[in-house]
Amino acid sequence: MPAYMVLNYDVTDPEALAAYRDRATPVLFGPGSVEVVAVSEATVGLPEGVATGTHTVILRFDDVAHAQAVYDADDYQAVLGERLAATRPNAAFIVAGV
Repeated sequence: MPAYMVLNYDVTDPEALAAYRDRATPVLFGPGSVEVVAVSEATVGLPEGVATGTHTVILRFDDVAHAQAVYDADDYQAVLGERLAATRPNAAFIVAGV
């Protein structure tokens, strides 16, 4: 069952975020199937709540175990701090059908 990593954040340091993306891309798109579902630099709020984050990235993984393994991998953990330092993040794994 596919799993989606939804990263939504406000960018506080664009240059540092660009450096993170350069380092994280080969790690995120290593072994296994990962698909970019959406990348957006615009968030539009709905009447039912407040829009969060200015940027959103949605990645589709084969399943939640694969998504969790990629996120927990030493190589990704080594660069994750760069994204966290360059943004105010909101993030989630979404598992289809659960």
